Amino acid sequence: MKKRMLRAAACLSAVLVILCSCGDEQAREEYHLEENNKLVIYTSHKEEIYGPIVKEFEERTGIWVEVVTGGTNDLLERIEEENGKDSGDIMFGGGVDSLNAYQDYFEPYICSQSDCLDDSYASADGVYTVFSKLPIVIVYNKKLVISAGTPRSWKDLTNSHWKGNVAFADPDRSGSSYTALLAMIQILSEDMSKEEVMEAFVINLDGDILSGSGEVLQEVTAGKKLIGITLEETVLKEIDQNADIGMIYPREGTASVPDGTALIKNAPHRENAELFIEFTVSEDVQRLLEDHLYRRSVRKGAENEEIKEMRYDLDYSEQYREEILTEWRALTGQ
Repeated sequence: MKKRMLRAAACLSAVLVILCSCGDEQAREEYHLEENNKLVIYTSHKEEIYGPIVKEFEERTGIWVEVVTGGTNDLLERIEEENGKDSGDIMFGGGVDSLNAYQDYFEPYICSQSDCLDDSYASADGVYTVFSKLPIVIVYNKKLVISAGTPRSWKDLTNSHWKGNVAFADPDRSGSSYTALLAMIQILSEDMSKEEVMEAFVINLDGDILSGSGEVLQEVTAGKKLIGITLEETVLKEIDQNADIGMIYPREGTASVPDGTALIKNAPHRENAELFIEFTVSEDVQRLLEDHLYRRSVRKGAENEEIKEMRYDLDYSEQYREEILTEWRALTGQ
């Protein structure tokens, strides 16, 4: 195992083929794992995120990767049902608050590069390894909403002025929506109970709750909704593709909870899984996130644009998760 980790560390020092082809076929042959050449990854990432990372990992290690995709909560529920039997090896994606809520189904793993990573939301017992930082933002249609009239705060999102015009995915299925809902509850807790916050927000959604986070940008860009709540990453990507939308960080501060990677209990290809976890936080992959994938690196010293971040309470998120989702279902009639 020690030799494998040393080889992986040497391999990770090369530049990603996507950025600069290393052309070192002899080195790739050296890192071929003989005893088991397979890795099964469950991921809630879009293919544009996991695709290049998985491809480069396969080329560098010789490990063949099978990818199973789905929503964060759907995959976590699948992992719970499998309970360490006939399961995958890794959960790649999902906010760390969501991963933490299912910690009974993951094996601890302490990444060898932990000292190089932002420890704001680190898992002390190794339930997950952080992957990228994902600020929550408010997005608006610039054709239909003037900048001066946009919502500027979490409180504004409960204002009846926006009733029927807010795009929001179901937090029972979308990890980012659950994080956004908890951020709203935590920010507004000084003036409102969590029940009052959710009730006011659900009223503003006017019965129209999207099935997945990918639909938020579609609705706002098409003008079907005036505003939406989503991830910074998706908005930046659409703006770069000339979508006529704008983005606002709530003035009280926003949640910038990282997503992560977790080792599934009784992973049949554990050593390969550990190599993949190490790969996701390598300098090469983290630079790829910043330069090409519209995400913020979790490595210390990364040149992330500064924003006002709230201190998102992971313990609260985990402790009240089922209670909040149960109330959400009751309020929305699900």
